[in-house]
Amino acid sequence: MNRLLLVASLFIIVLAGACGGAKPSSGTAVGGTAATAKVLVNVDAEGVGLGGYDPLAYRKFGKPVAGLPEHSSKHGGATYRFSSTDNVAGFNGAEHAPQYGGYCAYAASLGNLSPSNPLVFEIHDGQLLVFTNTEFRDLFDQDRAGNKAKADAAWPGLVAKHGK
Repeated sequence: MNRLLLVASLFIIVLAGACGGAKPSSGTAVGGTAATAKVLVNVDAEGVGLGGYDPLAYRKFGKPVAGLPEHSSKHGGATYRFSSTDNVAGFNGAEHAPQYGGYCAYAASLGNLSPSNPLVFEIHDGQLLVFTNTEFRDLFDQDRAGNKAKADAAWPGLVAKHGK
C-alpha cells in the first residue's frame, strides 16, 4: 500500500511539473503538495491562456487556430479554448499546454519572464514553445537544446519568485 501511495504521489508531482507558466497569475508546480504548489501562467484578464488559440491545433495543423469560448478546458491556472469538441476531449494539459506557462521560452532561458505572442511558436521535442517575437525565436533556435535546458533549469526559480 505504501508503494502505491508513493507511486501516486510521484505521478502527481511529475504531472504538476509538466505544466507550463502576461501576468504572474500562475502552470508549473514548485515544491510542496498539490494544495500548496505555486503556478505561473501567462493569461489575459479573463484567465485565458495562449491568447485564446487552441493548444492542440499547433500540433494538429502546424499553425495557431482560434479557439471558441464554448469549447474550453482549465489546466494549471489557465483556461484554454479549442476549435472543436474533439480537441477539448483530446486535451492532455501535461502534454499539450505550452511550456513555461505560455511565457516566452527564450526569455525563460535567460531567467526572465516575457509575455508571448501565440502566433510565434514552435514545437520542440513534442512541446509547444511560444515566443515574444520572431527575433526571440530565432535567438532561441541558435542553440535549441542548450536554450531549452537553460529554460528548464530557470523555470522553477521563476515560478518560486513570481508564481501564486
